[in-house]
Amino acid sequence: MSQRREGTKPQLVFENVWKKNDPVWHSKVQQLWKKNFPAMPQQTLTQRVHEVVFAITTTEGEVVAVSTAYKTYVEQLKNHLYGFRCFVDPAYRVPGLTTKILVETRNWLEEIHQTDGTETDRCIGVITMVENERLAKYRNEAIWRGSGMVYIGNTPQGKHLRVYYFKKALIG
Repeated sequence: MSQRREGTKPQLVFENVWKKNDPVWHSKVQQLWKKNFPAMPQQTLTQRVHEVVFAITTTEGEVVAVSTAYKTYVEQLKNHLYGFRCFVDPAYRVPGLTTKILVETRNWLEEIHQTDGTETDRCIGVITMVENERLAKYRNEAIWRGSGMVYIGNTPQGKHLRVYYFKKALIG
């Protein structure tokens, strides 16, 4: 397993694995999650590997970050959106990486959303809950410049909610 030297910028590769159902990728992604979330139930691991959009790897092929998306109906917005999650191994966290992952994932989902599903469950955008308290505190602009994600309120637990609507998305 490679380890990044402090102060060096990693060379990372974005691999689109959306709906590829590849056991090799599933195993690599699960290794990342098991290393960082040892208590994550196997059922959750099994479900989430099928939601991976991008697996971000080192040049040696080690998965060090992932983005996931799943369809969810947001009652308040009366529409389906892709729920977005992102995780970067702490050893590979560098400024701007999560924004790049978000933008790449958002762009891919925007590209496919018209053909992903039926008219009744077609997603009109991406929604994310900001779980990182530091991010919520210091990145408190109403619209995140780098990704276009718009603050729309808080969860009952006080987590920020952000949405990006796809171009040409129509409210059902």
